Amino acid sequence: MPNFIMNIRRTSKPGQEGPLILSAVETLNGADAPGNVSFDTSFPVTADQTVTSALLFDSLSDFEKVQDEVINNPERAAQFASTNALSAKVTTTLYRIIEPIELGQDDQGGMPKYMSRTVLMAKRGQASNVLDLVREVRSNLPARKPMINMAVSGNPDVVRIVSLFRSLEELETGQARMRENAEYMTALGQLAGLTTMVRQTLARVVHSKQ
Repeated sequence: MPNFIMNIRRTSKPGQEGPLILSAVETLNGADAPGNVSFDTSFPVTADQTVTSALLFDSLSDFEKVQDEVINNPERAAQFASTNALSAKVTTTLYRIIEPIELGQDDQGGMPKYMSRTVLMAKRGQASNVLDLVREVRSNLPARKPMINMAVSGNPDVVRIVSLFRSLEELETGQARMRENAEYMTALGQLAGLTTMVRQTLARVVHSKQ
């Protein structure tokens, strides 16, 4: 089971959205790691639309090997550079998976179409309390459970939640169910006192590699 995830977020140069997606898929396929490529379909008005490559690793050593390959293999290095050349901005974050995605009884396998990423920015010194609260809510969910992760290095105040949906209808149904969940609504109130910012994006998964 993967324990780490590398997110490469690329903001496309104007008019390069399609080529960037295709190049990101090609770059992922050349990496010795499973993962997926997605693009934002709904995001905050203050944010830029991004194409995200997510690569999964069992250990930090496995991540290091893939990184070594990009550095030492001219062909792989050129491929990575050509993908980044289509981007106006590139950010990378290595996350530790605290809780994995857990599929529900009705899930049939395969990668869902949509991915919701929620970033919780904790107040200084409150990240562990935010994490505990999110894990408690997650443990009581009856169906598919989201992934929870935190950065290996980067901003120690960020707790990230990743949820998967097979359709927008499933997303809407899930949101309606959560609004009717008293525990969830109580947790939202508690999170308001523990965080300085909450940002959520919805992405369409265009490619998945096992």
